[in-house]
Amino acid sequence: MSIYAQKNSGINLQGKTAAVAGGTTGIGAAIAQRFATAGSSVFVIGRNQDRGNKVIEELKRLGDSKAKYEFIQADLSSTDEVKRVAEELKKKSGGEIHYLVTTQGGPPNGDTSLTPESHNSHFTIQTLSRFGLACSLASSNTLKDSWISILSPGGSSSSPPDLQDIELKDKLTGMWALRRIVAQGTQDGALGDAMAAQFPREFPHLKAFHLFPGFVHTSAGASAGFPTPILWAQNLFGPILAKYAPYCNTPHSYSEIPFYVAVNPEGRKDDSLRFSGIRVKGVGIPKWAEQEGGIAKQTWETLKDIFEKGKASPQ
Repeated sequence: MSIYAQKNSGINLQGKTAAVAGGTTGIGAAIAQRFATAGSSVFVIGRNQDRGNKVIEELKRLGDSKAKYEFIQADLSSTDEVKRVAEELKKKSGGEIHYLVTTQGGPPNGDTSLTPESHNSHFTIQTLSRFGLACSLASSNTLKDSWISILSPGGSSSSPPDLQDIELKDKLTGMWALRRIVAQGTQDGALGDAMAAQFPREFPHLKAFHLFPGFVHTSAGASAGFPTPILWAQNLFGPILAKYAPYCNTPHSYSEIPFYVAVNPEGRKDDSLRFSGIRVKGVGIPKWAEQEGGIAKQTWETLKDIFEKGKASPQ
């Protein structure tokens, strides 16, 4: 048992409700199980009905017989779907979601494809859907406690997001694949920092966390469309790294970390963990995100405008 599993042992979340986006596989499914084990009701959001049903059956096996476990099928690459899910969560939870966990999307893969709404696919799932769920649930007063977003690294040394080309539609054009991946990862981390910094300013009664998981052995690479050689290497060495390498995890061992940071009273006391990395150590809020009304606020307003409009304007 890890040190965080020991610290989290005995925490009771009976009467609480969690919603986990991207909860049908990998990190998301493991976090859903961790909340269920603590007695929480859990809503799982994902695309695949069969996987969703299997996760729900596991939650029922692990969880409290009095708790509610339900799958909501949705394609979070659509802003209309995100808005529908937020409304459905409000109704089905009785207006009380205590913890929102967003794990949807996956590692950047350099993809430049567009959604039917003409938004960059990676940006829409990785950033816009996370923002939309959190903002919608908070605005309706459905979210009662915390938003935990698990994605690319950020921290005090990160550069601010590119707000002139927030979806990187122009910037990625003509780039080599590896450079596109790096550019997307950098932008993801910066946008994650901006959202986590601004969220409690918009909703002072709520907390927000931006957590970078490091290496966790999952099928996210395949879901993200990584090249076959990379997938072979991951399948061969991933289980070994997850079990023996320092700061590497399986989904279940990692699930104790966001649970500790956002739920455990001991972890919640350390405000530096709102922005943290693989060592469960605060990486700091970026300087550019510290100022109220600064870049974090501008990022928030830009994302809000894109989300509310839905379909992108013609280029």
